This record gives sequence, C-alpha cells and structure tokens, in this order.
Amino acid sequence: MKRIDFSQPRRQSIKGLILIFFQEARTAIKIFWPALVPLVLSKNSDKKLLILGAALAVGLILILIHTILYYRKFLFRIDNQQFILNKGYLNRKTLTIPIERIQNVNTNQTLLQQFLNVMSVEIDTAGSSKKELKIVALSKPEAIQLAMELSRYLEAKQTNNPEDQEKPVAEEKLILQLTNRDLLRIGISQNHFQTAFLIFIFGAQFYSQVKEYFQEKAEKYAQEAFEYISQSGWAIISSLIVFFLIISFLYSMVRTLVLYYDLRFNRLNQSYRIVSGLLNRKNLLIPFRKIQQLNWETGPVKKLFGIYKVNILQATSGVAVKTPLIEVPGCLYKHIELLKSDLFGPDALKDQPVIHSSGIYFRRTWIYKGWLPAGLFSPLLILDWRYVFLLMAWILFMLIYSRLTLKKSYFQVSKDQIRVSSGAISHKFKQMEFHKVQHLKFSQSIFYKKLGVASLEIGNASGKITIPFIDIKIARDLYNYLLWYAETSNRFWM
Repeated sequence: MKRIDFSQPRRQSIKGLILIFFQEARTAIKIFWPALVPLVLSKNSDKKLLILGAALAVGLILILIHTILYYRKFLFRIDNQQFILNKGYLNRKTLTIPIERIQNVNTNQTLLQQFLNVMSVEIDTAGSSKKELKIVALSKPEAIQLAMELSRYLEAKQTNNPEDQEKPVAEEKLILQLTNRDLLRIGISQNHFQTAFLIFIFGAQFYSQVKEYFQEKAEKYAQEAFEYISQSGWAIISSLIVFFLIISFLYSMVRTLVLYYDLRFNRLNQSYRIVSGLLNRKNLLIPFRKIQQLNWETGPVKKLFGIYKVNILQATSGVAVKTPLIEVPGCLYKHIELLKSDLFGPDALKDQPVIHSSGIYFRRTWIYKGWLPAGLFSPLLILDWRYVFLLMAWILFMLIYSRLTLKKSYFQVSKDQIRVSSGAISHKFKQMEFHKVQHLKFSQSIFYKKLGVASLEIGNASGKITIPFIDIKIARDLYNYLLWYAETSNRFWM
C-alpha cells in the first residue's frame, strides 16, 4: 500500500459531492417542509404546480452551489502533532485537535457510501460526549490509512519513540472471516427467547402509540383479541406461542446477517481492525492500548457448533458515551487463545487455583429468583388451583438454575490479571489486567457480615467486573492488593 502524505492539505473524494448534496437536501426538506404543506394543499392547481416547480428548481440550484463551495473549502491535514480541519466558505472555521487527545478513530460505510466506494472517518476526543469531527467521503485506502496514521502517532506517544511514526504501513493478518454458513450457525445459536421478549416490548410500545391516535378502535380490537385468547384452548395458545417464537427466530437470523455480513477480523501491528455489516458497513480500528477488558461466552447451542461470542471493551471518552463494545459473534476457542495472547501475554492464569463463590450465593439466588416470584404470583391459585403445577415447576427450574449459577461463579487471579466466570445457562468469562483498574467497591451487608462473605466490584474505563459472595478474608486481601497495585503501577491504563 502506497503511503499517503497527510502533512499536505487534502480534500475528500470527488464522490463526496454526491453525499454532501444528499445530506444538505435532506436537511433542507426537514427545515422547509412545514412551509410547503399549505401550498400542496391549496386548491389553485395551476399556480401550485408552478410555484412548487420554481421552489424546487431554486432549492436544487442553491444546494448544488453550496455543495460545490463546501467541498472545495473542506481541507484537512496532520501537522506538528495536530489534526487540522478547515471548512466553510462564508464563515471560515479551523478545527485543531491535538493528536494526544484523540480517543477513537473509526471508519464507516452506509449503503450509499458502499455504492460510491467511499468511507467516512469519525474522530472523537477525550472529554467529548459526541463525535467532534467527521469526514464523509474518503477512498477506502485513504480512510484506512488515515485511521492507522493517527493510531501510529498515539502509539509513539505512549512508547515515547517518535521513530514509530515513520514505520511503514504493515500488512494486515486475517484472524477470522465469517462466511454465510457461519452466519447461519450464529443465527441459530442466538437467544431467541430474549429476542421474543424485545419484540414483545416493542409491540407493547407500538400499541401504546397507536392507542393515542385510535383510542376507541385500539381498545375494541384489543378487547376482542383478549376475549378470543382467554376462551381458546391450550392448542390455540400454544400455536400462537410457537408462531411468535418462529417470528423471533427469523428476526434473529435477519439481524445476524445485517450486522455481521462478511465480518473480517484482522490484526495490524498493535491494533485490531474489524469490518462487518450489510447495509451499514462498519470499519473499526481498535488499538491494543485502548482495550480495557476481554469478554467471551458460550451456551448450549453454541457449544454444539463449537463457537463463542467475544466482546472487546474499549475505554470510554465523555460521561454520556455508551461503552464502545466490539462484538465478534462466531469465534472458535483458538481465536480466543490468540486474543488472550495478544492482549495479556502468556496465560499466567492457567495454573492458578479456582476460587468459587460461597454456597450462600446459591441460596440467595434461589430465594430471590425462585420462591419470591412464586409467592408474588400465588394469588393465581384463587382463579385456578392448577396453577400450583406451574409455580412448582418454576421453583424447580430456579433450583437447577441457581445450582448452575453457583457452579459457574468463580475466579482466578495472578499477580497482574484476573479472570472471572459467571452465568447459568450460558457460560461467561471476563478478563482484565490490574493496571486498568479505575475504582473498587467492597460490599458486605449486615446480614452477610455474620456469615463471613463479601462481594467485590472491580471497575475499569469500560465497565466493571463483579465477584459475588466470596470468603471475606479473600475479598479483603484482593481489595488491598488491587489498591496497592493501582497506586504503585507505572503502566498506562490506555
């Protein structure tokens, strides 16, 4: 790949004219459509068509002139450890961002950008709650190389080695690529009950919105549907449940295809690059230094296919920003081992003892999730005594669920890392290094103090890891060690 000199002012791709034109046209429609509605509804058809045609022609000409001037005056460059952007033709603006303040540099492709074969570059900085800068149309090589160039500057800042900025662009190494067959397996292994619940919530919200506009009809149809279901037999109800689950299954399959189509997971120097998506082609560059935590999980169906879902958590920038979460839904175990080796080095936790949560965790989970809900729904027995079988089945299910929760609740710790296991039906793992610790919380209620157990919460710049109901001596020792490590470590947390 030929290296581009970003120290010289550069424009967007000429294809950016089309994108800018459409963006400005959409903005104009949002602003002026209320003024056009009375004209469209007027009775004088001759003048209406003439005025509408003239307004449309003038609007398109003004938008086209604005697009050309905006495009010509939009210039960016990297100069003296700063990213500099000049834009505007009537009101000239210069945006200067010190590279050391840059937190995220991502590339993205909407459906129109894919058609034009261009990409957008988004840059956000420390202390910002939104993207400060966006370049909407660069060629693929230029967009990717700009993201890597900025990442290289940041790596040089961290290592205090300016020569790192002059390193040639390295060849990418493909770690994982998802085929259509992989996407099929991933779609099948999704949590379809969770999807069904989300669809149900969306349907309830949609009904609430419709009810505001069509109150009488909505209530009438809802009442008729409720009466039909209540008077139907178990066969009809079971058929509706199966139909609803089929819809959830199809939604999961389509969602998997749209989000992860042709996912490619590459390694580039000390960064990962993930490209995925059908309608919105995302291209994310993730420097190792920004990764705070590595999560992976599997479940009963995923185990049949031998796949894991991996989440890579980055540091956040700004108090209102959601944790940047990178998801790779179809990894094999060898890929997880490779990620752990890249991020944490040799597996220092492999031979460490496994420390389980106390049996109190089992009793607490069974009471709170089993017996308590059963007690709340016990008035159903007044309507029909046969509900007792449903309540007992729930208590029995939660007994098994609570035993699995305790079995999978454990952690391993070394001198500088921790790996925490959790889950019940699924099996989840979280791993982080101690120099990433941002806050600690030692929890022990008065009820559990007598039982000699406590919980520990370890927070980093992307979230937290909870270790529930462990021996109080182990909890205190780990808490004190983490405090000492955080205060004495001279390693950068990002």
